[in-house]
Amino acid sequence: MITVGILRCNVCGAPMYPNPAKQAFCCPFCGNMSAYAMQQSRMKHDHRKLEFTEEGYFSLKRVAILTPVSVKEELLAKRKWRTFDELVQLFDRRAFVTFKNKREFSFDCPACGAPVHGNSVMSMFECRYCGSKYSFEDAAEHGYIKVARIIGYEGMLPDQCLPYEVNPEQAEIYIRRLAERYNLEQGGFPVNALLQQKKLLAVYAPGRLWDRKFLLEVAMNGSRSKLYVEWLNWVSLFNSLDAETFDRLQPWNFEKAGPFVPEYVEGDVRLMATLNDNDELELRQALLAKRLTEEISETFDVKSPRILKWGDDFIKHKNGTIAMPVYYLEYRDLQKRLCMNVMVNGQTGNTVASVSRNGEERCCEMTPGKFTDMTGECSMHSKPVKVKYVKPSFLYETLR
Repeated sequence: MITVGILRCNVCGAPMYPNPAKQAFCCPFCGNMSAYAMQQSRMKHDHRKLEFTEEGYFSLKRVAILTPVSVKEELLAKRKWRTFDELVQLFDRRAFVTFKNKREFSFDCPACGAPVHGNSVMSMFECRYCGSKYSFEDAAEHGYIKVARIIGYEGMLPDQCLPYEVNPEQAEIYIRRLAERYNLEQGGFPVNALLQQKKLLAVYAPGRLWDRKFLLEVAMNGSRSKLYVEWLNWVSLFNSLDAETFDRLQPWNFEKAGPFVPEYVEGDVRLMATLNDNDELELRQALLAKRLTEEISETFDVKSPRILKWGDDFIKHKNGTIAMPVYYLEYRDLQKRLCMNVMVNGQTGNTVASVSRNGEERCCEMTPGKFTDMTGECSMHSKPVKVKYVKPSFLYETLR
């Protein structure tokens, strides 16, 4: 018997599952297949596989019981345009004062003599001339006084993180490209001025890793349809940055996750601990409902679809708390009723902006390259597909 895991489809990015009858990984969303012999799948987390029959049907028994959708969208809207400073003041006044009072710092590189620049909330310093790196202990010999830069309680920091693979200069380039593509400057959003003023923040935002699977009953185009969606290795944020905009930054490659040690985080990065929130569950449900509705609208090119009922199967991965590398830029002009949140995936460079003008919101997205091919533990995010009930027990087929 062949023991296999799950693959990310290299056509649509959804999960591909083993189909014993065909001796291949099969994507139930786009129909792509890949023979067992051509692939190796090693998974660290326990993913619940989709079961195929010999006829090619798949079982949806875990999501078959549908319940009415009832969420509090106002909670999500209230948090979306909260500024980063407001968030930090709310949860950690000490950290807010620390960052407001940070001071620039420099010393001569012991290796080459060039100036090494940094500030009072950094733990690692790099000489841009020769590439030598120094810890805060090395800098202390030159008068550097280290200040805690963790937002929240240090004991609530995630144990693991994804490394930054996009540097701040690259992130600025991606943001400028997105602003040019969507004419944000002409719309009243001073992106270039904000970047020149060094308003771009690097943030390690704490998230939780899940598998989410949904069977949806949806009203669209005057009729009702059943749709199936899977989001494997989906990350929900712990009450930190704008969760809606962050959700569009995927995919992420979790094969590169490593220990999260604050003392060895390079650069000027805000380190956020898990921030408790009594509304966390309701916020997450509201986010799921809104993002699913948006994806239905985008996939089927329909306006105002409504999710009437849903069945939700989820797994919260063990040791699944992780610090996510993000670049964040915000703008608020309450008099002109302009709001903007821009985020850059610190791993892939995917860039997303959520903008609001006179209460009308839109989302702008840009991917630096083509389809991102990933293997192993990574984001496996399907688009909604129509499904049809075939026969007991809860066997369905995809309608394409």
